[in-house]
Parts: sequence; C-alpha cells; structure tokens
Amino acid sequence: MKFELLDPKRHDQEGFDCGVDALNTYLRRFANQDIKRGLTRVYVLCDEARIAGYFSLSAHSVSRQDLPPKIQAGPYEELPFLILGRLAVDREYQGRGLGDALIVHAFAITRSAAGQIGILGMIVDAKDERAADFYQRFGFRRLSGAALRLVLPITAMDRLLD
Repeated sequence: MKFELLDPKRHDQEGFDCGVDALNTYLRRFANQDIKRGLTRVYVLCDEARIAGYFSLSAHSVSRQDLPPKIQAGPYEELPFLILGRLAVDREYQGRGLGDALIVHAFAITRSAAGQIGILGMIVDAKDERAADFYQRFGFRRLSGAALRLVLPITAMDRLLD
C-alpha cells in the first residue's frame, strides 16, 4: 500500500465504504470538486486502485481567543493552521492500524508545509466523542467553545515524528 494524492481516473472512490455515510459521500461526490476548486487536497492510502483510507487537508485559520495560551502566538486575531477535514478507513481495512498511519502521514505533510509557510499546527473537527478520543491519543487538545474541535501544535507533531 502507498500514499498518493486522490486521482479520480485511477482510484476507486465508489468502492470505498467506511461505514459513515457522510465520509463515504464526501469521497464519492464532493472530493473531486473541492480539489478542482483548490479548496483541499485529498490523500489516499491505496492498494492499486482500491482506497483503504483517506484524509483531506486544507488551509484554515483559528481565532486567537479560542486557542490555549501556549499557542496564542503574536498579536494577530486569526492564526494559520491546516485543518484535517476528514479521515476514514474502509471497513475491510479497519482494525489494522491504518487510521494511525493516515494521521501520521497527515502530520508529516503538515510539518513539511510548516517548513515552507507559516503554520502553527493542525485543527480537526471530530465527528463524535469516539473520534475525539482517537485524536486525543495523538496529543490533540480541545479548543474552548467547541467541544469537538481539537488542536495540535507543530511542536507536538515534531515530538511525535522524531
């Protein structure tokens, strides 16, 4: 299996089923449009044309007041982050640690981008408490005022990846 950018001509989007309708629908119906519009990049972990899992990354900003004090860098009201928009593993591949592999790959891309442009870390909007627990295992912390929005600073990613 390998990581690639989603290519609708090569990857079987219709065959993907993670068990969550919203995540299946996004990959099947909206991912290509978002990519064409320049709104996101979708990365797939694939076995030939078969998509075992995917995640999306986009630019994002967060209000300074919503961040923990240690992350409130500079005087700016809005601070730059990447947002992990979606992350899902096909049912057939669940339970094999691919969710961990997907998020670690997303961290590596985020850290690489941070070396080129200003990014303070990654934001994620967990779908539910179970997903929030998954992200918290990697060091994500909840933002104030949004129970399922979590943040992970670049410095925490550095520690995880090194």
